[in-house]
Amino acid sequence: MNEPFLLSNLIDLQEIDNKLFKLIESKSSSENVNKLKDLEIEFKDLTSNISGQINSLEKYFSIKENNEKSLKEIKLKIEDIEIKLSSDNLDPTDTLNFSNQKESLKIQTNKLREEIENIESENFDEIDILEKDKENLEEVKKQLVVVAKLVKSEWDLIDQQIPILENEKSKFISTFPDELKVFYDNLKNKGVEIIAAYKIGNQCGCCGVELTTSEIDKILSTKFQQCTYCDGVLV
Repeated sequence: MNEPFLLSNLIDLQEIDNKLFKLIESKSSSENVNKLKDLEIEFKDLTSNISGQINSLEKYFSIKENNEKSLKEIKLKIEDIEIKLSSDNLDPTDTLNFSNQKESLKIQTNKLREEIENIESENFDEIDILEKDKENLEEVKKQLVVVAKLVKSEWDLIDQQIPILENEKSKFISTFPDELKVFYDNLKNKGVEIIAAYKIGNQCGCCGVELTTSEIDKILSTKFQQCTYCDGVLV
């Protein structure tokens, strides 16, 4: 089968296959896909870091939460006392008692606030890192949404293009003799990188090896004109 037209069709078929491969490959390796993968890793790392930081600051969060809860309760008590003190019907003894209670509650308030300030100061660096990681996590979340949408748009377009190329390939290969179809598939299965290419001077267009005149004559005299070095077809 030395008909140049049929053998050159192998080049065209390979080009369609290469386009299909690049489309499918781009679904897992495009710039946006790689960026999405990096963001997912960053999201996972930040989430893990934040979880670890929160665990190491367990004492800080416990004291702060308890103290803030107590401060709210004390505030309500002070407000209640102030209402009572505003009454015109209080006798001097009640007024003194309520005033003392209010003063005692204020002292408690100051102690609780001071304790919060002290523990925040003791854990300043850790808290600062935690807050920055939380901010970074929120930014990564926003980027994930944006990039994920871009990737989806890319994939939608690719999913539209693939059937078109597959249909083009199916129609094109239907014109091939069965023997040539089997031959092409066998070369693909063997892992031949360039199945068919035009000869460049005395060079094999598939592997680039410089061929002697006798080697070229021998190759061109064979049924599928295969290079003896790479098995690619010389056209």
